[in-house]
Amino acid sequence: MILAFGPYVGSFEQEILTFRPYITWMQKVLYPEKTYINTHFNRAFLYDNIIDYDSLIPIYKYLSRDELGQKGYIHDSLSLKDYNGYIKELKTSISDKENCSKKNIDIRNINYTKSIIQYPAYNKIFDSIDKKNLNTPDELKNRNIFIPYGKKNMKGLYKYLKDEYDFIAIGNMSTTLTKENKILQYVDYFENGWKYIIGAISHAKVVICPISFWTAICNLQKVIVFSWGNNPGQYREGGMYYFDNKKAMILPDIDVLSYLDDFMHSVERK
Repeated sequence: MILAFGPYVGSFEQEILTFRPYITWMQKVLYPEKTYINTHFNRAFLYDNIIDYDSLIPIYKYLSRDELGQKGYIHDSLSLKDYNGYIKELKTSISDKENCSKKNIDIRNINYTKSIIQYPAYNKIFDSIDKKNLNTPDELKNRNIFIPYGKKNMKGLYKYLKDEYDFIAIGNMSTTLTKENKILQYVDYFENGWKYIIGAISHAKVVICPISFWTAICNLQKVIVFSWGNNPGQYREGGMYYFDNKKAMILPDIDVLSYLDDFMHSVERK
């Protein structure tokens, strides 16, 4: 049996929280002869421990470059009819490559819907992302990292972190403070930006960010993270996105500055 996953045209958030762990779980359940993954070309590194490089079939690049159009599991510019057409194209492409009948290809995908369906935890296996293959630039290693995510104005907080503790701001096109964002300044952002982001997080001295999927990534990569906001329980011990990261300090929505100095001093003493 040949197993294929995709097409995945959605956001990085749901690729990390749903699509990738679902694939890992399915691999362990079905033990296929070969697996293909149809996703964004610049996220192939997420699957280095699952498939060979030539088993990743990239979706159309314009869908990957348009990050702001990626919403949950879908893409704003892609109708359900178009998506179903891409599924047929994927099966044909694999059939041609493997010289096999389409009946021997089992395609699994995430429901193409605007609502974020809560796929159960027992249908997911979360593995950390191997930082050895990320080619992280030296200037992004061993840094204090700030990820300004969410609707609140983060300029004042970033200025304080930068002036007092030499933080740099990183993130993708959905984060705020785009002018200060170190990653967006790279000319090869669309090709390697996600690698640089995950690399910077994985090699960080400390990461500070509002509670979000960024917190989950920090926990997955077992880095020191200070995070605050709604639903902190998901990221603390016993929560779905804790991932046994004993280096995490997760707090409810707070006055961040009243805690930061004590936190940073405790990190510096270690």
